[in-house]
Amino acid sequence: MATRAFGNPGRGIASAGLARDSLATRAARGDEARELFRRAAAAALLAAMAAGSVALWAAVPIGVLWLVSQLSASLTPTPGIVVVVAVAIPAAVLLGAQALVRVERAYMRVTDTAPSAPRVHGWRRSLSDSSVSGPATVLEKMMLASALLALAALVVWFFSFAGSSLPT
Repeated sequence: MATRAFGNPGRGIASAGLARDSLATRAARGDEARELFRRAAAAALLAAMAAGSVALWAAVPIGVLWLVSQLSASLTPTPGIVVVVAVAIPAAVLLGAQALVRVERAYMRVTDTAPSAPRVHGWRRSLSDSSVSGPATVLEKMMLASALLALAALVVWFFSFAGSSLPT
């Protein structure tokens, strides 16, 4: 009885042509896995930018006020406490904004959308340069949306929940 020259491809012993096909299949699977990882990383970075944008307007000032209240011995605000709050909140917001810019840069690297030329942000351009500017970045759009959300929440709170401080 004659034996076959090539084994059963289903059992792992295959001809040279089938081995090349399996390498191509493995490479395609690797490309799919890298693409899936890239999309997951981009989604996680977008979520971090969204959460950070909202936190910049809400959590940072509330956190600084809470921290200063825990460090203060008296219940009445003194001029020193007011100065600490007036310096600490903008400083914390600047640190948070720097962190958001780093997250945006990581997002641009992951999605391969890094600008080729240095970009002047919208808030630093003059009105006459507005026609030259490119589209807003993802972070700029998120910051605008979170600022509008914070403003809307302030208006709702002020007119619905704040109550009147006038004597009745």
